[in-house]
Amino acid sequence: MDFNLLRQVEPELLDVLAADDPRALRSRKDLRRVHRAMATLSIVQSALDRGTAGFIPHTLLEIGAGDGSLMLRLSRTRADCWRGVDVTLLDRMNLVETPTLEGIHKSGWTPRVVALDIFNWLERPIDSRTDVVIANLFMHHFSSYKLVQILAGIEARSRVFLCCEPRRSALSLLGSHCIGLLGAGSVTRQDAVSSVHAGFRGQELSALWSNPHNWILHEYPAGLFSHCFLAIRKEHI
Repeated sequence: MDFNLLRQVEPELLDVLAADDPRALRSRKDLRRVHRAMATLSIVQSALDRGTAGFIPHTLLEIGAGDGSLMLRLSRTRADCWRGVDVTLLDRMNLVETPTLEGIHKSGWTPRVVALDIFNWLERPIDSRTDVVIANLFMHHFSSYKLVQILAGIEARSRVFLCCEPRRSALSLLGSHCIGLLGAGSVTRQDAVSSVHAGFRGQELSALWSNPHNWILHEYPAGLFSHCFLAIRKEHI
């Protein structure tokens, strides 16, 4: 398949299922397994080391946070060097269970969950900038037109922004068709293929960043199947 073709964004099954639908519960469990197989945490940590060199963040926001499992794992690995971080987990549905919040608390971080659609969040007044905003497997759900709006809002509200998304490549497509080997259910198997078609390559996200002059932008393939975009406000360089 020629992956120089335009992105194909279509609704994924997990996004339209009720939170308590057994298929949705299975898929979220699948995704935790997929993240471990893809070494997502390691990829995110490497990008954060680069993005926060020279300062320690005190506020962190994850958009499209889902069940909060990535943030739990991140808090456990960063607790010793990033102390007392205030964490906001933003998603249109509150899927974060009490043990996850308690685990983040035990790491010395203070979490709160905000159940809000991303565009409703963007309508809120800007009170202050968040030190680090993270998105994992979230940005690929949106068309370029909507991404321009989301990225502009993040740019106005953050000092560092990192997203880790599917890479649109032949290898990623092959991997998405083999995801059943990890024990993934039917929802995850279908959504994985859709995610690759909606993924990114090259400098596609950088091209949508509204004011690159005040930022250092890095966009690059990571691991076998991931694509990262890292934006660092120049005042932190």
